[in-house]
Amino acid sequence: MERLSLLVALRAAGCVLCLRVETVVGHGHLQANDCSKSRGLRLLCSDRYSNSGCGRTFSVHWDDVIPGSSLATAELLILIRALAAAPSRHAAWAATTLTISLTGAYRWFARWARFATYIKTWLCTVCHPPGKSDSLPDPHNLRHLDAAFPACPCPAAAFQNRFQVPLAT
Repeated sequence: MERLSLLVALRAAGCVLCLRVETVVGHGHLQANDCSKSRGLRLLCSDRYSNSGCGRTFSVHWDDVIPGSSLATAELLILIRALAAAPSRHAAWAATTLTISLTGAYRWFARWARFATYIKTWLCTVCHPPGKSDSLPDPHNLRHLDAAFPACPCPAAAFQNRFQVPLAT
């Protein structure tokens, strides 16, 4: 029932590519590497029969999934929070219980650093950066992310849901 109401809402919202309304139909699921759960939906803007769509497909990812990666948004947030509390990247990786390699953690730290200015720009559209209560810097935008989505259990998932962009590319 929930999937049906989601498809009805997506159909009413229209195609993100050609902006035509009432042409979007379900086209399958995006499967994880282990095929155990869905990572999102694949949609088709139908140009068949009497539909006037563009005929192209597009994806809608669940908010707890970072498109194109195996790390979930909550896991990335754990890793970045560990980085903010640790004296080094290696210590941050060692402090987490994630099943990610050290090399993978270093890559995620670099991805987050590359994407930090974009994150700050989008977060500033929600709220102003929070005031500092101590002398510690906020180099990873974690305080701003928490201030922008205070009621959400996972601010990283809320960020992706609000702005419809991957948290780190």
